[in-house]
Amino acid sequence: MEEREIDFTLVIPTFREEQTIGFVLDEANQLRKDYHLEVIVVDDNSPDATREIAAAKGARVLINPNKKGKGSSLLYGFSQSKGKYLVMLDGDGSHRVEDAPNLVEVLKNEPQVGLVIASRIMGGSDEYTNIKAFGNVFLTYFTGVFLKRYLSDAINGFKAFRREIFDHSKFHATSFDLEIELIANTMRRGFQIREVASHERARMAGEAKAKIFRHGSQFFIRILKEYFRNKKLHAKSNPTED
Repeated sequence: MEEREIDFTLVIPTFREEQTIGFVLDEANQLRKDYHLEVIVVDDNSPDATREIAAAKGARVLINPNKKGKGSSLLYGFSQSKGKYLVMLDGDGSHRVEDAPNLVEVLKNEPQVGLVIASRIMGGSDEYTNIKAFGNVFLTYFTGVFLKRYLSDAINGFKAFRREIFDHSKFHATSFDLEIELIANTMRRGFQIREVASHERARMAGEAKAKIFRHGSQFFIRILKEYFRNKKLHAKSNPTED
């Protein structure tokens, strides 16, 4: 009997999410009524019961064997996935798993689109403080300035994209700044980027992993790196004559 094609893969990076991962995976399992899902949890060697709970909920649980960090965990999960469409989201319950099909439908219906971002600006957020909102606006604005693609919520960790972008691109980011590198690589592959509204809930429990100043600095440095990477690639493809 021929195996049914996977509709899309969910890749969820975790670290100390024993209080929330069960809820996230319950939401994912609700989608199984209508979709053939692959659900991968990549754990960054949590010292709690995150992995055991995820396995009990039916997820495929992997341990990140590479350098510690959210981006590193995501890249490992992407490399082990089978889906044509990959969806990344957090394990803290803030992202609405029920919105994942909305992101994937854009990819299915618009072949020119390579990446779809769930926008908290369009959908609202219960998690935003004034400083988080300012940081998001600041980093999203400079993403537009340097990468020439203006978005409303560039750094949200809830995204869907075509796996060919992962398969045919080089990734260097190992932390939260993978969000920016994914945008840059999508554009380098010649794909468009879309945003859809998605409401962000407040984190359900535990401590936020993203630190405003430390990871905000990483985002900004990554924006600059991708800008100069683009200039270098452009120079190689358009050499000047002496």
